[in-house]
Amino acid sequence: MNVAELLIWGAVVGFGATVFTDLVGLLRQGWPATNGFYCLVGRWIGSVPRTGFLHADIRTTAPVDGEAVLGWGAHFFLGLLFGIGFVFLFGPTALDAPKAWQGLSFGLGTVLVPWLIFQPLFGWGVAVSKAPEAWKLRLRSVITHAVFGIGLWLSALALKPYF
Repeated sequence: MNVAELLIWGAVVGFGATVFTDLVGLLRQGWPATNGFYCLVGRWIGSVPRTGFLHADIRTTAPVDGEAVLGWGAHFFLGLLFGIGFVFLFGPTALDAPKAWQGLSFGLGTVLVPWLIFQPLFGWGVAVSKAPEAWKLRLRSVITHAVFGIGLWLSALALKPYF
């Protein structure tokens, strides 16, 4: 499998894992909770030209036009990038002979992105350290990223006949 094929299949696996994660999240939390968070992601992206990268609390930043579309788009884009990273980390065997441990370990590792990058930029501190009951939010994040990892594995399994 060449590099271009790995990029494409990684993106497809990442897309499948993102859809799987969103479906599980929808069942766990419902639409308003899931959509509300991605609107804040879109608000952050849309407000960067006006307010910069760092916010005291993104929830108090003025809404931006199209923040839901921006947030959901960023969410899926990041899922595609994670899928590509997954395939490049584990190589073609992640597609030819997917293993649950590969998906789960990679998915759990992706929790560091929101904890160390996005949450501090949103004004919530490292790993939502400024939030009340931060451990509940951290646990929810770990569960979500574990589900994403399972989604990577299941997507690779479902697509295996096409590789």
